[in-house]
Amino acid sequence: MEFSSFTDENDEAVEGGSDAEHISWRRIGGPVSDLEEGARFDGYLAKHFQFFSRSCWQKRIEDGRVLVNSRPLKCSSKLKAGDLIAMYSPPVAEPEVDRGIRVLWQEGPVMGVYKPGNLPMHENGPYRKNTFTEIVWQTLGREWSAVHRLDRETSGIVLCGATPEARSSLARALARRDVQKQYLAICRGIPEEEHWISDGPIGDLRDSEIRIKKWVVPDGLPSQTAFSVVETAEDAVLLRARPMTGRTNQIRIHAAFSGHVIYGDKLYHRDESIFLDYFANGPTASVIERTGFPRLCLHATALEFEHPENRKRCTIECPLPDDMNNFWAKLAHNIPIALS
Repeated sequence: MEFSSFTDENDEAVEGGSDAEHISWRRIGGPVSDLEEGARFDGYLAKHFQFFSRSCWQKRIEDGRVLVNSRPLKCSSKLKAGDLIAMYSPPVAEPEVDRGIRVLWQEGPVMGVYKPGNLPMHENGPYRKNTFTEIVWQTLGREWSAVHRLDRETSGIVLCGATPEARSSLARALARRDVQKQYLAICRGIPEEEHWISDGPIGDLRDSEIRIKKWVVPDGLPSQTAFSVVETAEDAVLLRARPMTGRTNQIRIHAAFSGHVIYGDKLYHRDESIFLDYFANGPTASVIERTGFPRLCLHATALEFEHPENRKRCTIECPLPDDMNNFWAKLAHNIPIALS
């Protein structure tokens, strides 16, 4: 499973024990800060590492699978500033990914790179070398780094910079929303309108069993996504989405909230048991069948931005990849789809 926004793990071993034991323990987070001194152990973990619930962390603490300064503690133990926390995490085989990145466009220290739909951006969980960052370094040079990210299952354009100055300028433009992005999504259902703007505020969905899930909620952050219909099938639609704000999972949330869940979306499917099954067991045949496709059918298809050096307006485009294109063709022509 990939939850890159929640973990900050380093491959540091705890003291003592055998070499095999060393590589089974991974540091999570940095030292406990002065502001967190006195925090209860299980509460600290649940607050800062939300990929597990508090009860899950308590079970791991009680089983001796979480250590503080190489020693087991009780759930109720109070942490001290500078404490180092490690979690039992035996090494596993790194999952296979689609390594087929390719350069779409380059001008000076700016490059648009295609990211396939089964490739995490950064080192995370079981992924070490099979990441967009690592493959870019291996094939294009270590000077190139991404200035924004796509979800692991989202394909399309990633903007990269070769110099600190270029990356900083592009990052500022992204923060100001000066970079115009377009996505294509294959969704369920037929919209009543050809064009609409979904502007529901996005925030945490507190009554969900899934702690990382966000949704349209009254006290959420202002969010806007413009949708337009590209083509329709019998009970599906190919949508163009233009996010006008940059909230986490914004397109997925606004599409689902509008009644058009993206094919392959485990997290925002109406049935939360699908994501819980996926979290526990991975992309099983049942998960794929119920979501309709092996991965999220979302693709970053166009970027427009100002070049940081010559100030020229640049556009990068990337059509649907083969897997989404073939899937849409079958939907559009009502051809039975084998998902295994």
